Parts: sequence; C-alpha cells; structure tokens
Amino acid sequence: MLNKILKLEYVMKLESGLHIGGSEDSFDIGGADSTVIKNPLNNRPYIPGSSLKGKIRALLTQKYGTLIQKGNEKYSLEISDPTLKCIFTPLGDGSEKEGVLQISRAIFRDATLTEKSARVVQDYLGEGIFTEIKAENSIDPLKGKASNPRFIERIPAGALLEGEVILQVFEGDDEEKMKTYLLEGLNLLGMNYLGGSGTRGYGRISYPDGLEFKEVIL
Repeated sequence: MLNKILKLEYVMKLESGLHIGGSEDSFDIGGADSTVIKNPLNNRPYIPGSSLKGKIRALLTQKYGTLIQKGNEKYSLEISDPTLKCIFTPLGDGSEKEGVLQISRAIFRDATLTEKSARVVQDYLGEGIFTEIKAENSIDPLKGKASNPRFIERIPAGALLEGEVILQVFEGDDEEKMKTYLLEGLNLLGMNYLGGSGTRGYGRISYPDGLEFKEVIL
C-alpha cells in the first residue's frame, strides 16, 4: 500500500559549462561537433531525468556497492542493500511472489532552465540562443602543441535549472533511510560532476536553495 509521496523541488546552478549529448544529426549552432540535448519545441537545453538518476545511482553504488567477481577476470560493483536498490529499480525477477512491490521508489523529472535564467542567457547570447560553443584541442605530449580542434556545445556556467525528485513510500519501506540515501546522492553529485568531460572541468553543479523533501497531500 502507498503510504506517502514526498517531493524534493530543487534549483541547480551550473558552476561550470555542462554538456549532455543530444542528436549528432544537428550542426546548426555554430557548426558544433557535439551538441547538447534540447527540447525541440523551444530549443531550450535540459537535463534528462535519466541522466540524473544514472549518475546519482552510480555515485551511491561507488560508495556502498559490493565488488562481485563474475568469471575469472570480470568484476561488477553491485548494490546489496535492498533499501538503496529499490530506490532506483525493482528488486528483481520473482520478488513480487515474495510480497515485494516491483516499483522503483524514486522518480527523477527532467531539469529545465528557469524562466529568469532563460532570459538572462538570451540577453547575453542572443534571442533564442541558450548555449555556448567551446573549442577543445588535443595536446601533442611531445611537441606541446594543440591539434585537432573540436567544438563542443554547452549550457553556460551560471545558468539555473529547476527539477524535482518524487519519492514513493510504501508500507514496510524505510522512509528515513531512503531520504538519507537520496540526499547523500544529490550532495555527492555536487562534489563530482554531471554530463561529459567532468575531469576537464565541465558539469560542476550546486544547489543554492538547499535540498529538502516535503510531503505531498494525497
């Protein structure tokens, strides 16, 4: 039985440019070699909920996962805590026969530019333009010279995006533990990076308004 629904609404600030890849079939913005994903109706970039879910799950798995050997040389890092596991995915084939609901407890919505931030970005970059193009070069380690430039599209640093995480709490769930895990995952994201090229400075984020779950009245 569904006991409670909790909602975490957040504002995410990009402390550095963010690149989450879109279709490589479009090269209309300044001849970018790698474009970002956008809403085709208004051309605004966004962060897919799937990207947020996948990154947060990966970070929590890195911290709490168990290294499992599969075969002679193959290893896998897996979540063993059922409370953590059920936040992101159903608990496995056949568990419904044991009275365990086959429902992922957390729902990650897409994060979109705030209206104010969209206006600010357009005022700076131009009407209908919400992204920047950054040139990337490969450095020859012997000659110390740049070569093979590529042009990467990014959501610019300073942009604000808003999103939400829904947490469904069913009978028997450990509500406080699930909330703690999700808040920790979001904070780990702030100390890591989102999207591509994070080790080169992309995708640093923060939450200027903090993070807090609130109950939704059913």
